Amino acid sequence: MSEKLINLLLIKLKVTAALLIVAFISLLSFSFTTSRSFADDFWKQLGMTRDQGTDGVKQSFLNGYLYYYGAKNAKNIATGNRAAIAKDLLNYTKQYVNSEAFRKEYELMRRSAKPEEPQLKTFTKEDVRKEQIAETEKSIAKTEEIMKQPNMKAIMEPSLQLYKKNLLDYKDPNSKMIEMYYQGKKREQEQQMESYKKYYTRWENDYPADHREKIKERLQKFLELSATVDFNAELKQVGNKKKFVNPQYEGKAYDWKQVYRAGKEVIEPARAFAEQWIKELNSSIAKR
Repeated sequence: MSEKLINLLLIKLKVTAALLIVAFISLLSFSFTTSRSFADDFWKQLGMTRDQGTDGVKQSFLNGYLYYYGAKNAKNIATGNRAAIAKDLLNYTKQYVNSEAFRKEYELMRRSAKPEEPQLKTFTKEDVRKEQIAETEKSIAKTEEIMKQPNMKAIMEPSLQLYKKNLLDYKDPNSKMIEMYYQGKKREQEQQMESYKKYYTRWENDYPADHREKIKERLQKFLELSATVDFNAELKQVGNKKKFVNPQYEGKAYDWKQVYRAGKEVIEPARAFAEQWIKELNSSIAKR
């Protein structure tokens, strides 16, 4: 895997504190009958299929983005018992994320993000010498062929003499140029291995072998984010939009504002749910 691709994957993974609980916050202000939670008609009210909803759960925990844009009918549903809906959404989330299907998806993503170890070849200074001699002899032969063309001998003569001079130098057992090439090639391979080890360590941290560690990380980020939200923050009407009176709040990240919009009555039970889930995860991880 190229270094550029690895960097893109890592940047994607570290998107700000975005987990499924926040991803569904925009839906929590709409009313559904809790006795029919997550039946097909539940998803129909949102204008999406059950598979689309489940995919939102998966993507939110795997990638840290906010996948809820498929709920095209959400704005047409009346406001109702937000806390009850939040609980149902969280229970569904937990059920799916604890499933074997999610574990397999995570493992697939983890393997695809794993950096490939560079295939380094062992070589000696004499190997480098032979390589340089062979390349220079090819250049000499090619130059001599070009010199056979009309008016090319005088033009190519300086290059030919330089190649011949280099060839003599490369054949010298004490050639400083060969030593330079040799050390340069060694440094190049050392840098490749150092880069690989750096990205491998980062990959191990970002993609723990136990998928429960990643789930716990997402939950912890939600707790950290939601703990910073001021639910008493005042809003003001600016044109056709509402904005925070406090300019610092207005400059907050989108995730922060999503938590605020969900409201304290939704986030408090969501935080309790996340805290309990983390305890269960810690207990199950300790037993492995």
